[in-house]
This record gives sequence, C-alpha cells and structure tokens, in this order.
Amino acid sequence: MVPFANLSRQEWYTLSVLFCTELVRGAFFLSFLPVYTVKHLGLPVTAAGLAVSAHYLTETAFKVLAGWHFDRLGKPVLLGGLGVSFLSLCTMRLWPHPGVLVAASAVLGLGFSPVWPAAMSEVAPVDMPGRVHRVGLVFAAWLGGAGAGLVGVNFILPKGVDLTFSLLIFLWAAALALSPFIGVRAGGKETGRKEYFTEPLVQILSNRAARYILVPSMFLQTFCAGLLVPVLPLFAQARLGLSPGQYGIFLLAGGCTAITCFLPAGFLIGRWEARLRQFLGAGFAMGALCLAALTVVRGPAGAFMTAVFLGTAYGVILPAWNTLLARVIPPRYQATGWSVFTTIEGLGAALGPATGSFIARQAGLAAPFTVTALILLPIALFYLFYPLEKLLTSTGNREGKYVGEGP
Repeated sequence: MVPFANLSRQEWYTLSVLFCTELVRGAFFLSFLPVYTVKHLGLPVTAAGLAVSAHYLTETAFKVLAGWHFDRLGKPVLLGGLGVSFLSLCTMRLWPHPGVLVAASAVLGLGFSPVWPAAMSEVAPVDMPGRVHRVGLVFAAWLGGAGAGLVGVNFILPKGVDLTFSLLIFLWAAALALSPFIGVRAGGKETGRKEYFTEPLVQILSNRAARYILVPSMFLQTFCAGLLVPVLPLFAQARLGLSPGQYGIFLLAGGCTAITCFLPAGFLIGRWEARLRQFLGAGFAMGALCLAALTVVRGPAGAFMTAVFLGTAYGVILPAWNTLLARVIPPRYQATGWSVFTTIEGLGAALGPATGSFIARQAGLAAPFTVTALILLPIALFYLFYPLEKLLTSTGNREGKYVGEGP
C-alpha cells in the first residue's frame, strides 16, 4: 500500500507547514543570513553567528515547554508560534540592526519550537497502527524542506537580497495561512484536575528503557554527527580531493539517498517490527563502516559512493529509531515526549562541534571520523545482540499500555 494514500487533507496541511517552515529556516540561517549581514548590511560576521546561535538555543530551550502546551491546548499553540515567528522575520526585514537580528532570531526559535512535536503528534501519533510509514513522510518533509532551503536560496540570491528576504517571508506567511486547517488530534484534554509541567517529564523519564538506553543513545548519535560538522568541508577538500562543487554533490548524494530510503525502510520496518533492533544494528554498523572508509578513500568516485551508503544507513536508522522512541512515549503526552527527546538530541548536537574541532586540532582532520566510527560500532553491536524487547515489554506507562506492545 502506498504510505501516503491514507493521509487526510489536514495531515497534508501539517506536512506542508513543516516543509515550508524548515525551508525558510534552512535558507535563512544557513545560507542567507551570513551573506545578508556581511555583504548587504556591512555588519561583522559575528552578528550572523550570534543570531544563528540565539535561534537554535532558544528553540532547544523551549521545545519541551512548547510540546507540553501543545499536548494540552493543541492548535492554538502552533498558530501562536508561527505568528510570533512571522512577526520576528518582518522585524528583521524592517529594522536590520545587530541587536534586532539577534533578538528576533531568538524569538523565531521560540515560535518554531512547537512545529516539530506538532507534526509528529498529528501525522504519526504513537498509538496509530502502521505509523512507521508516516514517520518516513514526516522526516522526508523535514529534510526535504531544510535541504531545499539550504540549496535553493543560492539560486535566488543573485537576483537580490531584498527579493530573497521577501520570498522567505511570503513562504512563512503561507505556512501560517495553512496552519488553521491542520488536524486537532492533540490538545483539549480534560483531566478533571490541574496538571503540572513536571508530570509528563517524570512519567517519560521514569521509564527504564528511556533512562538507561534511549537517552544515552540519542545523545551519542547527535554528538557523533556534531563531531563531523566543523571538519567535514575541510576534510572533503584536503583528504577526499573534492572541489567546492563536488563537495555540494557529495552532500546532495547523501541527503537525497536518505530521503529516498525513508519510505521503503519505513515500509519494511512496519512489516517486520519484531526485528527492530536488527534494523537499528545494521544501520549503525553501516554508518560506522562508511565513516571509517572515508578516512582511506580518495577521489570523487569513492567519496560519492560512500556518501550514498551513508545516506542509506541514515535512511534506515531514522524510521527504526523513531519507532523505538514511540514505544516509550505515552499517547497522552506525545508532543511532550518528542520534545524531551529532541531536546536531548539537541544537546548532543551542540556539544559535538566544539569537541570535534578540538580532536581535529590535536590529532588531525581524520581523527573525528575515526572517533565517531568507534562510538557508533559499539552502539550497533548493542542493538544487534542485546535483548532489547525484554526491557521494553517489562516497562509499562501509567496509561495502562505496555510500551513494548505493537502500535
């Protein structure tokens, strides 16, 4: 069955909101803002760096709180967040001063914080049968939007920064206009008593599988990715022999392969969910071997082939990993649960680049790749051989449903 055939119109609207907002974020913060601040406004590059850091720091800091409010109130939280973000973009457009750029970028991060938990809760709720196919669609919208923004804005920038900025604002306005039409699966839960912010956090993190396996694993995964961020462009040129254009193709090869693999991998995981840990183990093992291979391959052909295998590994890991996470997230607090886990992943991604830079400075450009492979390989062996299902089925949530049950 085609996985997107069963999506409702409201769910398509939700995916469109995610795609548009990620496109604008990727275009604005990763490609447009450095050029806009330095070449157009004549400001130092530190203004752009501070604005980018403020955005992602604020998003990470408020994501759990945004997810909790979305669980309780639903659509108004998303509408309010997108509206605040739209105003912050307009503010940066009208008053392009360093302090305004940093403050408005931080506000944009606050406004964006409910988008991801809202998309996962509405399109792929944890208690929906066959949700693994939908997880692939959510990730395709996320990565597709971010990649389209990162790459596509460079074709528009030569036509003028004013036109580019206006187009980004228009795309965010389109996402805001679509948001009233999304579904209302989350929110509006009457409990008969006052609920506190700490309740879902305690319930989720009291789960032994989450505390002893998932939290350390998700931190290490994004920490490993962060290790490579500051050295990858330099490594591609100095060790792989890639030109800047070939480096772009290298990134596209890996990213497009990952997006292409999401749906078929999700289909296979949905059919053989009992073998979830084998999918995870195989994905992490392939990723570790590919990163180790990058330290010895030379030239574009070997680099592109390795990028394709890396993208395949990522395309298998993501739907399998999120299927595993769904087993420990209570349906009542699913937006909060996704927010908690993505916040932990964000901490790993934040600490990784600084560590990767230090390792590269001390031991060379190839060292972060070797360290990453040495971290991922034990994770792969753990998932391949540890009886994970026993821990999952032995840990229940307070809703009365065991987390090891199928969806």
